[in-house]
Amino acid sequence: MKETTKAAVAYQKAMELDPNCQEAIDGYRKATMAESSDPESIKRRAMNDPEVQQILGDPAMQMILQQMSKEPAAVREHLKNPEIAAKIQKLMEMGIIAIH
Repeated sequence: MKETTKAAVAYQKAMELDPNCQEAIDGYRKATMAESSDPESIKRRAMNDPEVQQILGDPAMQMILQQMSKEPAAVREHLKNPEIAAKIQKLMEMGIIAIH
């Protein structure tokens, strides 16, 4: 467990004891923001999500993601398929992929 995760847990416990403690509120906010910007934490959290595991384990999605990385214009075509678009959206929400 990363230090930011430990800090977030500690601040969360402090907020349970005193919901009005500004130091705990600010500390929790900073710790969770630091954790959410840590690529390792993002990947670990995403890989614990069964839906993400299913999407990334799908051979068709693997091909689509590979094509998208080589041909960014292919994104538009794949987003026309609602099922693929939903899977891509899930991966984006979890921080696995980004579309620029």
